[in-house]
Amino acid sequence: MFTHLKYWKTILLAVLLWAALPVSLHAQMSPYFTTINYPVGKDRLMLMVLPDFQRARQGNNFFTGMLMAEYGITPRWSVGFMVEGQKIFGMPVTYGGLRINTYFHLVPHDHLLNLTLYGEFEDLNEAGLYKMEVSGFGPEDLSAPLSIARNTPARTFEQRLIAYHDWGPLNATFNFISETGLEAPHDNDFGYAVGLFRQPASMGMAKSPMAGMKKATPPPALSVRRLGYGVEMIGALGNTDQFGFYWHKQQQYLGPVLTYDVTPHWIVRLEPAFGLSDVSDPFVLRMGVVYMFDGFGHKLGDLF
Repeated sequence: MFTHLKYWKTILLAVLLWAALPVSLHAQMSPYFTTINYPVGKDRLMLMVLPDFQRARQGNNFFTGMLMAEYGITPRWSVGFMVEGQKIFGMPVTYGGLRINTYFHLVPHDHLLNLTLYGEFEDLNEAGLYKMEVSGFGPEDLSAPLSIARNTPARTFEQRLIAYHDWGPLNATFNFISETGLEAPHDNDFGYAVGLFRQPASMGMAKSPMAGMKKATPPPALSVRRLGYGVEMIGALGNTDQFGFYWHKQQQYLGPVLTYDVTPHWIVRLEPAFGLSDVSDPFVLRMGVVYMFDGFGHKLGDLF
């Protein structure tokens, strides 16, 4: 017994030391739709428009949409605000709710294992359908009358443990997701998100050159150097009563992720995701337009 205990202590110590070793500083942004990794960056404002089309497994197909704003208070601490809605075919546009989030990078520099803690308050209603994450069991419930669903609160507090690592332009990220219901009976549902992504070669075209070096020439407007590509998978992991994979009772999605750096500040994203289980929607086309505003707080202060 003591031999095994000593063995696991040695492994734990090795992992902690490995996670603490510093590596080079990056200036990337998270390319995924559900998976979260990098902080936004100090005094940087990120604005996003995220429309999705979802082919429903049961009932009418629908569009969902989210407007998101995230701001970097420090290099390690970001806060955000999101508002969402949806349009089910044959029904009126419906407000889905809002989300307020914050996440904190645990160590001041990049390491071999980068850890981030994330918290999000979700003031949603039962009509909210945007797939910011999936958790628990079963599909979305589209059977209730819309007038009742949009007036039924579905408030939760979401927590994530985020781990990621970079090998040059290649990023691997894992999120463990826990959602605690704030309405009785306060159930806890679990999920995950994982991604692998190669950043575009043009990622550093907006960086300031080092002393004595010329600034890199941006690639042409239509260039594969502006293209980033990867894959993302999201899914549910049950709840406190039944934790783990119960594949065909849980939503699971997999799809390629594509990004294109239009300019140093404008980025477009696309992810055609496919449902893998019996309760998943068969197809979700995820789209996004991103604008990065550097030095937002400083420039705002100059106006006053």
